[in-house]
Amino acid sequence: MRVTFSQPVFIPYGGFFGRQLNSDLMILLDQTQFPRGFTFVNRNRLKGPSGEIWVSLPLRKKGLGLQTIGELRLHQPETSAKKFLALIKHYYGHSIHYESVSLQLKAVFELVQDRFLELCLESINKLKSWLGIASPLLLQSEVGLTGRGPQLLIDLAQEVKASEILFPYLASCHFDISGFRAAGLKLVFQKYNQVPYPQFWGNFLANLSALDLYLCCGPEGSQIIKKSCRLIK
Repeated sequence: MRVTFSQPVFIPYGGFFGRQLNSDLMILLDQTQFPRGFTFVNRNRLKGPSGEIWVSLPLRKKGLGLQTIGELRLHQPETSAKKFLALIKHYYGHSIHYESVSLQLKAVFELVQDRFLELCLESINKLKSWLGIASPLLLQSEVGLTGRGPQLLIDLAQEVKASEILFPYLASCHFDISGFRAAGLKLVFQKYNQVPYPQFWGNFLANLSALDLYLCCGPEGSQIIKKSCRLIK
């Protein structure tokens, strides 16, 4: 079995779903620390007439110290939901998929209230459903293992009986991979080069949120994701 890992991310880009398409299971690291500084965990890019639009969800941080991703709460969730849905309507209102997407995302925000992890999971599962991606997700907290760094990933892979791990391309530049091989785990790397697709608002921009891909191309977006992936063993 091939497993891949990611932090939970709000409306992630195509490469995230490419790793799901090329794996049997994705484990979301909800008990890892929310990164300081720039992160894609609570922000991603969409597109408007002037180019990329950064969409960020404000989180409660004041006085809370270090938090795991599973502990995060949205700041002013009703206001955040209204702003996000208004943005989608303004820039993607002419998409034939807009009405369905808007209604379902509105229901997601109402369901999760201020719980950021649930918002990530629900938005990921909606995009999976729209794109026709069936590979399952599992939370680190459901496995019941904690830790950090490569050893945590080794422990998780062994716990779910995986024989291979799929990493993003160049992940080996950020940590020592010898421990994985010593544990008997094969490593595969995914290089994601976004195949251009028809977009609203002018020239093509690569690696936007997969929400842009779906609103522009509908269910065919999964085929575009597949064509954008190359596996390196």
